[in-house]
Amino acid sequence: MITEATIDQVLERLERSPDTYEREVDDFADRQPELMDYLTNEDVEAFTELERDLLLFAALVIFQAVTADQPETKEVSGEAIATAEEANYQQLSQSKAPTFRDRLTPFFEQTKQEDLLAFVEDLTLAEGEEEVSAEAREPFFVTLKTVIDTLT
Repeated sequence: MITEATIDQVLERLERSPDTYEREVDDFADRQPELMDYLTNEDVEAFTELERDLLLFAALVIFQAVTADQPETKEVSGEAIATAEEANYQQLSQSKAPTFRDRLTPFFEQTKQEDLLAFVEDLTLAEGEEEVSAEAREPFFVTLKTVIDTLT
């Protein structure tokens, strides 16, 4: 399991050296081309520019946290991405909970990556400057949950 401490280390490192962010994204794209295509395809054009930037940042944090814990992370296939995304949308659609946060509970009950999932939940439901719109919450969460599933 990727721990909160590992996630925090990645966040601190990225914050300390923001000038290397583009290089980090390029490394991510080189090592996970199918995942990068998934994160930048036309489906994400429905997100605002801020949401797209936040999505890419979160995926980079997830990738770096996973590779810090598991250096031999394999390249993710498009088929694996499609399968994971479909399963995540199906699970989300089965929930009849009254609030979006409550609809996420089954994901926590079925994951071994609770800290990564909590990181994604916090970003998805954050309020303020980096707020994800209500319309974008579901696809934003599912996209990042799919990143977690395929990398771990």
